[in-house]
Amino acid sequence: MPSGNVSLQEAVKHGDEQELGTGLVETIIHENPLIARMNWVPFEGEAMKHEAEGDLPNVQFRNVNEGYTADWAGDTEHYWGVAILGGEVKVDKFLENVVANRRSIMKRQLKKKAKSNSLRFQYEVLNGTGSIASKGFKGLKNIVLEGFGQTTGSAVGAQLSLQDVNGLDEAIDLFETTGKPDEMWISRPLKRKITDLARRTYSGVSLIDTGTDVFGNKVTVYDDIPMVHLGRGMDSTGAIVDMLPFTEDPGDAGLDTASIWFVKHGEDDFTGIAGKGGSFEAMTWGELESGPYFQARFEWYPGVAVLNKYSVVRLKGILTPTFV
Repeated sequence: MPSGNVSLQEAVKHGDEQELGTGLVETIIHENPLIARMNWVPFEGEAMKHEAEGDLPNVQFRNVNEGYTADWAGDTEHYWGVAILGGEVKVDKFLENVVANRRSIMKRQLKKKAKSNSLRFQYEVLNGTGSIASKGFKGLKNIVLEGFGQTTGSAVGAQLSLQDVNGLDEAIDLFETTGKPDEMWISRPLKRKITDLARRTYSGVSLIDTGTDVFGNKVTVYDDIPMVHLGRGMDSTGAIVDMLPFTEDPGDAGLDTASIWFVKHGEDDFTGIAGKGGSFEAMTWGELESGPYFQARFEWYPGVAVLNKYSVVRLKGILTPTFV
């Protein structure tokens, strides 16, 4: 089974019609603050198998002339699946004959379709159910509920804190075997709240700084952890929604809490997975027999996996921030 790191830019080289596919991938990445940061593991087959360490074997002290009781450790197999994500566009021949050339019209429509693809993938990373009805892959909210990750935070809704129980520092400390997280996914109001708290709480040392990410973009960091604003995604109805809204339950008598997500990227931690060896397929047709149209289609096979439960933490139950 192929494994290892592969970027989405590299994966597209394995698909057909590379020039078209490369342009679509560039649009998907440009529109998505998350997708290019993710590690990607390609694989063949219907699902990727992962063996997680189970119970450890026992060890014993012994006396002289005594033996040991033999036992053994076991591994647990988990399977991570992907979904088919893509779309089609049609261009009426009239537009080619009267308005513009076919290539420019098709390129514009495909660019919009690729933007939607990017937004839908980002939404599924957190919210995907993996159900037959949704046709998508399972996202982190459901993956963490199944034990592949950790959750902390208030059960009734509370203001964000740094050092209190269920606060920011406690969530970071849950990365007990993997060091610090690579980044936190956060909304703009909570990012402002962390900046405010850090400047008022700590004197003599600042845990807020600015740096650059792998793309050279300026980012704000808390305790050396970049704060990444995910922006918006596209839900199953096609509506554009905030990725981390204050609409989660529980709250104080209403749906008014949000979450902060902490992740560590890597092929042994939180990773994107890509079926069919990571290929991204794009193709075009000439005029269709069924009507005066030109058609194009693209699709790929994405999903996500959490291969170490200590690589994802959800800090939930955060009320809309108040400022002093």
